[in-house]
Amino acid sequence: MSTSQNHNTFRGDVYDLIELEQLLKGPHTILFEGKSPYQDVLLLETKNIRLYWNNQLVWNSMDERIYYEALVHPAMFLSDNHERVLIIGDECGLALREVLKYRDVCHVGVVPLSAETLLAAQKTPEISKLNGGSLLDNRVQIIRSSIHDFYITEQESFDVIIVNLPRPDTKEISKMYTKELYRKLSKLLTHDGILVSQSASPEDTPSAFWCIDKTMQSASLHTLNYHANVPWFGDCGFHLAGKNQLIWDEGKKCDVKNRSLPKNLKSWFTFSQQVKSFRKQAVVNSLSSLRLSALLPNKVQDQELHHLLSNSHTVLYKGSTKGDSVLVLETKDVRLYLDKQLQFSSLDEQIYHEALVHPALSIAPKRDRVLIAGGGDGFAIREVLKYPDVKHIDLVDLDPLMIHIARNISKVSSLNGRALHDKRVAVHQKDIQVFQKEQNEPYDVIIVDLPDPGDEILSRLYTVEFFKQLSNLLTEDGILVCQSHSPEYAPFVYWSIGLSLKGTGMNIRSYHADVPSFGDWGFHLASKKKLHLQNKKVKVDHQTLPEDLSSLFAFSSKYRSVRENSHMNTLSNLKLHEIYKQELRR
Repeated sequence: MSTSQNHNTFRGDVYDLIELEQLLKGPHTILFEGKSPYQDVLLLETKNIRLYWNNQLVWNSMDERIYYEALVHPAMFLSDNHERVLIIGDECGLALREVLKYRDVCHVGVVPLSAETLLAAQKTPEISKLNGGSLLDNRVQIIRSSIHDFYITEQESFDVIIVNLPRPDTKEISKMYTKELYRKLSKLLTHDGILVSQSASPEDTPSAFWCIDKTMQSASLHTLNYHANVPWFGDCGFHLAGKNQLIWDEGKKCDVKNRSLPKNLKSWFTFSQQVKSFRKQAVVNSLSSLRLSALLPNKVQDQELHHLLSNSHTVLYKGSTKGDSVLVLETKDVRLYLDKQLQFSSLDEQIYHEALVHPALSIAPKRDRVLIAGGGDGFAIREVLKYPDVKHIDLVDLDPLMIHIARNISKVSSLNGRALHDKRVAVHQKDIQVFQKEQNEPYDVIIVDLPDPGDEILSRLYTVEFFKQLSNLLTEDGILVCQSHSPEYAPFVYWSIGLSLKGTGMNIRSYHADVPSFGDWGFHLASKKKLHLQNKKVKVDHQTLPEDLSSLFAFSSKYRSVRENSHMNTLSNLKLHEIYKQELRR
């Protein structure tokens, strides 16, 4: 936990802050709010409505406004006229809700791509509440013809065209991102009209992002590109386009009601040098040469959806017709923020804690004695207690308020299975550095679930010296596991923690798991003896881990390439907190 006395700052990344601001603006219940000497604590419960199309998450109520406000308003700002607007996609009326905020809008044509999603929106009161009844507005015309028929028959022009298409990761969908399509859209634009299209992520898939940009330009459109952070989806890209040169007026401000737009959108139009470097390699996507889908990785079935369906949820809508499958879920989400940094979400904390605990306990020859450093929320204890041969657990957490919440706040104690009340668990409200100096009896497993190294004090808990002291508390066959931030979003932090563990002389194996609330999250195993992982399976009850744990230990070349530039964090050369801050800013 943080020892910062400045409670007006936050120590997480920008996604945490954006999420929290959105939650506090919408319907929510504060279950607990307080301050300890170490951190601000905020425990929230919200209802989370999520729409899945063909098993892929399309939007969730927690941050959908961030996405749709980013999609709609820059185009509306740039356009001097809004009388006639066309929306392609957006069957749920969420972009439509934003468009109708402009008083001079007289007509909005909506071309749905998924009839099943439109039906879900019309039949689900919860979606109607989210979209403000926009689909029932008398200015709105739902166009029932297919998108291809619409292009052939439509004669009227539009001042603003908003394109919200599915992710083009198949050849069939990529046909909607061709120069031929953009030429048709250009013909539907007024002379001064503005078109906006969602795009690929410039951060994650820059080649696809610039491919869409170049394809629009090949249709004689001038483009202006931007991107915005949407917590559940990451960095989302967009393209503005028109028949004339587009220039963003920095002095122009949003004069319509919104929840998420920054006062100055200039930062949205700025890209890193790394992202811009892919621009020169961009190719045109056309019907005769469909190249776009090859630039995007195939999305696997949503692990999170499977996890949600295995737990408490309400199905608001379910329907399917010929490859057009739609599922709308409502779940309750309990979220803990420490210094405005997300600590856990009840929707997916089990994914994180199963990945943290079970690889180590599955390969440990003995599990009699377990030490957990941090983890005051009790979730790691819950997982450890699944092993019947565990005889004793020492939990060490500095913050008494965190321990109080885990023990006494019913929503949290229910989630952790009242783990802190188990007779095998000894709770120590103490600094882990003090605790470890007082111990003589070794542990079979040590689980390090400490906060990220966001400041100098926390950085000391990720040094070679600290890990060496912990290794002295391990049995000869013992296993240590350490949460180590994200190899995707903070790779230098991740590999530097691994290098610091290796600096103790222990053997290291690195692994990672996708945790939707946090993205790709990393861990390191360490042992005095060589680690053997072949054919290791989790033999206790779990919901989210693969049958063969070896898949967690595979990294792409993109991830591995950063390892060479990692930094060994020592007390005499303490830099991990500086690297952490640099990567969060990036």
